[in-house]
Amino acid sequence: MKQEYVEESEAFLQEMIKAMQDHTPYKRRILKETLKLLREDHSQRDLKMMARLMKEMRQGLGIFRPYQAWRKVSIFGSARIAKDDPRYQHTKDFAKAISDEGFMVITGGGPGMMEAANEGAGSKRSFGIGIHLPMEQHANDVVYGTPRHFDCQYFFTRKLFFLKESDAVVLTPGGFGTLDEGFETLTLLQTGRNPPMPVVLLEAPGQDFWGPFMHSWVRRLIHDGLISPEDSSLMFHTDSIEAATAHIRDFYINYHSFRYVDHWVLLRLLNPLSQDSLEHLNAEFTDVLSEGVIEQVFEWPHKDDDCYKHLPRLRMQLDQHRMNMLPQMIRRINALYQAQGEA
Repeated sequence: MKQEYVEESEAFLQEMIKAMQDHTPYKRRILKETLKLLREDHSQRDLKMMARLMKEMRQGLGIFRPYQAWRKVSIFGSARIAKDDPRYQHTKDFAKAISDEGFMVITGGGPGMMEAANEGAGSKRSFGIGIHLPMEQHANDVVYGTPRHFDCQYFFTRKLFFLKESDAVVLTPGGFGTLDEGFETLTLLQTGRNPPMPVVLLEAPGQDFWGPFMHSWVRRLIHDGLISPEDSSLMFHTDSIEAATAHIRDFYINYHSFRYVDHWVLLRLLNPLSQDSLEHLNAEFTDVLSEGVIEQVFEWPHKDDDCYKHLPRLRMQLDQHRMNMLPQMIRRINALYQAQGEA
């Protein structure tokens, strides 16, 4: 047993040396932070948490890695809604519709609305990110046993993957968990801590689950000055599968992706805007800039990922208090691009 431990330690040491020699700075940074953590006097409980956390992160990254080229939609909703409920069928039908548009679907992997979404998308286009709970909740039959299903120990790592891997979020009727996921998504979008993306509040025809929230709660928050009037545009409320699908699909007509570069906000596009379209965009959104203008640049920054180098991009210094305007700006960019083609 001692010899086996020595051999394992030596192999681990060689792996550390190899990692330190890697030219990727972030790999070295991860290793340095890990060594600092181990040198410090942390409790066994905290070290156990960190070990589990790192394992969950590694496992999740590995599961999603083969699917980076696919756009994905996270669909949240109650685990308690039965299969014969009209809301179950509506969510299932929506998931099939968005899957037919080329999107994969991410859920919590459980029963109820999660199973409806996975069932609609189909096993091969579904992810299920489960959670270990005191009350046992089994993975649904659609994702269980597939390479796109895994369980998390912690809600915060689970929610990280929901948002990190998603290009849109759909909230169907649900309880505290659904509301928590919805409010966290909106907070991150409002503050610019998550790339801009569509958020759909979807309910079945004849239901009024999200109506009171939109027409009472949100209106009260705006009236009391607790959120900006523009924040309401972060959400799209509908009972139409066609409208929900179009709202998500059309967000990516020309917009590709988002990143920060120092104090710059960068919007990558699939196709460049004409000079006339760029002037229109500047005229309409000059009030959301902290300084300067919206510029169209190419092959900037030079250290961008290779897969993005060919994309044109818009560069701007955005007022950090106006990050909630990015979804509106993106939809206007898409409309201006479409108008170019029609001219």
